[in-house]
Amino acid sequence: MSETSANLAAELASRDTVLGGGVSQSAGSINVAALMLAAGQSKRFNGIKQLAQVNGQPMLLHTLTQLTEHGDLTRELCEFNLVLGANAAHILPHVPDYVSPCIFPQWQQGMGATIAFGVQKANSESSHLLVTLADQVAITREQVTTMLHHCAANPENIIAARYKGILGAPVIFPRTYFSLLSELDADTGARKILQQYSASVVAIDLPNAQFDIDTQLELQQWHQSMGQDQKN
Repeated sequence: MSETSANLAAELASRDTVLGGGVSQSAGSINVAALMLAAGQSKRFNGIKQLAQVNGQPMLLHTLTQLTEHGDLTRELCEFNLVLGANAAHILPHVPDYVSPCIFPQWQQGMGATIAFGVQKANSESSHLLVTLADQVAITREQVTTMLHHCAANPENIIAARYKGILGAPVIFPRTYFSLLSELDADTGARKILQQYSASVVAIDLPNAQFDIDTQLELQQWHQSMGQDQKN
């Protein structure tokens, strides 16, 4: 094992001790595990996207803070896993203690493979999996809480964000879809499942979900529009 790998393993073990296996409360009558994807190399960004500054914080920390309200949302979840891959050694020191990081060695295989890896980490007692993206910088805890309420009211359905006429993340999958998620590969993500089972999807209009940062230009545009976005 390399020195870098050994250091990562030690850091992860330390976090497991602090977290004690995660929180145990559920959202209503459901038991939701959360999974945030942050494993990609982001070649189009020309830098470590997860650490790019957004509102004075690394993007990953900004998104987690925005989505969880400094970790408060995790009280409604049975766990919150974060999948890292490329540049994990640089990103891990910025990961807050209220999430559990796990490193996907084959992150180069793409988003679908990353989801398949992440779903296998889900708590065995979880009834649902909430999938979020580290670069969706505008998603808020209130919006995710709304999705959790719809999930509690429709536990057999997929709950997905709808924006720009498409369905996508954040998305909550019932456990009946976990096997399909675990079979994903390449870079297709879970959208094909949403398309295939569209009749079982409860769509939540979530315009904020359209803001995902893939390039330096998009980050610049986000900073320029943030004042207007915050008012809206």
